[in-house]
Amino acid sequence: MRIGIVGVGPVGQTLGTSWARAGHAVAFGSRDPARAAEAATGLADARAASQEEAAAFGEVVLWTPRDVMPTDPDILAGKIVLDPNNRGPGPDGSYASPRPEGPSLAERLQAATPRARVVKAFNTVVMRLLKEDSERLRSSGAQIFLAGDDAEAKTVAATLAADVGLGAVDLGGLESAWLAEAMADAFRQAMRTSPAGWRQALLFADLAGMKGHK
Repeated sequence: MRIGIVGVGPVGQTLGTSWARAGHAVAFGSRDPARAAEAATGLADARAASQEEAAAFGEVVLWTPRDVMPTDPDILAGKIVLDPNNRGPGPDGSYASPRPEGPSLAERLQAATPRARVVKAFNTVVMRLLKEDSERLRSSGAQIFLAGDDAEAKTVAATLAADVGLGAVDLGGLESAWLAEAMADAFRQAMRTSPAGWRQALLFADLAGMKGHK
């Protein structure tokens, strides 16, 4: 599968690296050519690109810029677009209330790119856990949450999750994306106030306690 990574921050670089190692063709797209080149280094069938080139390349596009819409929405027409984004903290450093007002980030992206097939996915994953062996992660029962209106697109997202050792829970249509975003808010708020316990539990899997898995 051809996957375009738009933005090579921690989420884009980690997922893109995992998918490249799983055998997918990956284009890392960044406004900074040096960052894109660094992300692609050492990975078979991975390449550096601009953000626009990565979006055009992918059958699936991971869109990581939070609440930033493409200047040309048609570049994502017909593509499966995965939205892994979460809201930022409030002025006091805490996270939003469980039910936010207005559309979710995923719904905003879908509205801005009406011919894309947007799926909320991967927003509750702690990226450092994807550095674990995929079989060990799979044995843990770790899962992501999906929300989207296109059943085929959600199936593809679930397959890409399985490639890195994650199960998938379908929350329903894109109107349910706020649930995944609210879950991430709750987890991050708990990490902020009680970091020792929640850093272990955030992905519903205490990998540090899995004795005997290699």
